[in-house]
Amino acid sequence: MKRRILYMACAAFLVFQGCGTADPDVILKQDLSVQEDVSSDEETAAEPEAESTDTVCVYICGAVEAPGVYELQSTDRICQLVEMAGGLTQDADARSVNLAQTVEDGEMIYIPTVDEAAETGTAETETSVSPDDGRVNINTASVTELTALSGIGDAKAAAIVAYREEHGAFQSVEEIMQVSGIAQATYDRIKDEITI
Repeated sequence: MKRRILYMACAAFLVFQGCGTADPDVILKQDLSVQEDVSSDEETAAEPEAESTDTVCVYICGAVEAPGVYELQSTDRICQLVEMAGGLTQDADARSVNLAQTVEDGEMIYIPTVDEAAETGTAETETSVSPDDGRVNINTASVTELTALSGIGDAKAAAIVAYREEHGAFQSVEEIMQVSGIAQATYDRIKDEITI
């Protein structure tokens, strides 16, 4: 009887030992490896969010309200830099700078005043091509630009420039017929292509 009880006790011990929990060290190691996998997955998922545009430092001076060095994105344009510098002063000549140009790291942008631009010859003069309709301004066009007109070759273009230099700016587009070699027929061909 005692042997039977002892046998049953051993069997019960073995059953409980088999159904019990695993070695605590093994469980701890498994938990740590799972946590490492989860944290590495979180880091990998967070990496794309860390993407950032390159920043650049640009110095702007001259006719702006707050000259200085500013940090911008590499895709920003000079107009945004001008805004950061408080905008242009009243005497600034914005036409001397391409405000649509993108900024570059280490670049210095100088905004001249109207007087400075006039002195250095960087002030924008009348363009030879009208920005609205593409017509050629006969008061400012070069010989090359004038030859783009219908029926105007090098000789007639040079004659237009010579007339302009001798008599001053054209007062009307019709006055171009006063130029030697340009008659009514030529004028009729180019009248819609020219302006003053």
